[in-house]
Amino acid sequence: MRGIVTGVFLLWSCMTGLFTLSAQELHAAVTVNSSAVQGSSRELFRSLEESLQTLLNGQRWSDRFTPSDRKIRCSFNLLITEQVTDESFGGELYVHSTRAGEGGRPGSTLLVVRDREAGFTYSAYQPLYFDLYNIRDNLTALVAYYACLILGLDADASAPLGGSAFFRKMEQIASAVQPYGWKGWEMNQRQSNRTAIAVAFNEGSLEQYRLMWYRFHSEPRLTTAAEAVEVLYSLHRDRPGHILLTLFGDARLPELVTILVQGDSSDREHWSHLLQEIYPTRADMLEMLRE
Repeated sequence: MRGIVTGVFLLWSCMTGLFTLSAQELHAAVTVNSSAVQGSSRELFRSLEESLQTLLNGQRWSDRFTPSDRKIRCSFNLLITEQVTDESFGGELYVHSTRAGEGGRPGSTLLVVRDREAGFTYSAYQPLYFDLYNIRDNLTALVAYYACLILGLDADASAPLGGSAFFRKMEQIASAVQPYGWKGWEMNQRQSNRTAIAVAFNEGSLEQYRLMWYRFHSEPRLTTAAEAVEVLYSLHRDRPGHILLTLFGDARLPELVTILVQGDSSDREHWSHLLQEIYPTRADMLEMLRE
């Protein structure tokens, strides 16, 4: 029976044109972990995992992508933490993306995020489709938002301010979902929610951070690493605890420190002092600069 239903679902998807399977920008691995929820249908969660995989890898996220372009490797791990009703769930979403190295260089981690407010509704074999101009549920809005963040960070690493179109879409999503009152999208002074991240990447005064992101990725050497520290410290001085500092620290700080240890002792001492002020909880990692 499951095979019949799945076959009908795929046929319906193709007939209605909901998915553009030939225009894949993402190479996403999706995992749904429901071990914390007792008594729920495992079939429903398997269906959810398959639907998310199809959405992420089948949806056309931009008009600029061509079949010859490199797909971006990423992972979406959804941890189900509670079942509110038969089709309503609470959860956490873990998102990770990497960019392949060029010229023999190792690849780089671009995004590591733990979203603790990933509540959603879903019924078995429900097709998932995202339409920016007709957002109907939190699950597809959430996934589309992080897909755009992955693509935006990757594009910013490829060209100066290259991810602007994706970051604008993030802000459009955040604005469109406001009437629903879903958690994690609030327009307030919180520094860690989705709307705050979208606003930050579209704020003109923060373009220096994005330009630093491009230079550090395109030429990951001591000079660009030292520049990255100064840009991060300038942002910290003006806006302590800013979400961009958190995003950089979670994804790029290990790579940054690995490059900085190549400097002389006095420079390492200086960088260590600045970074410890920005990232006081990363003392163990930053200790490498004092060795």
